[in-house]
Amino acid sequence: MQVEVVSVEDAGYYTSEYASGSTVKVTLARGGEFVTCDGILIWEEEMADEAFDEWVECALAGEEGYTYEGAE
Repeated sequence: MQVEVVSVEDAGYYTSEYASGSTVKVTLARGGEFVTCDGILIWEEEMADEAFDEWVECALAGEEGYTYEGAE
């Protein structure tokens, strides 16, 4: 099943000793599953397929900035 980019929203600004810039919050969907990652510095739509499963794992592990909603 193909991964779709549902939304890319402005998520604020990131500043550290090494980098700074705007961040985005991206929501992806595959079938009835949705996963979101908040605070991304660099996003390219070509990353969606590769990112989906990784983000689901991060969300299920309780990592900050990731959320997952499974199919009902």
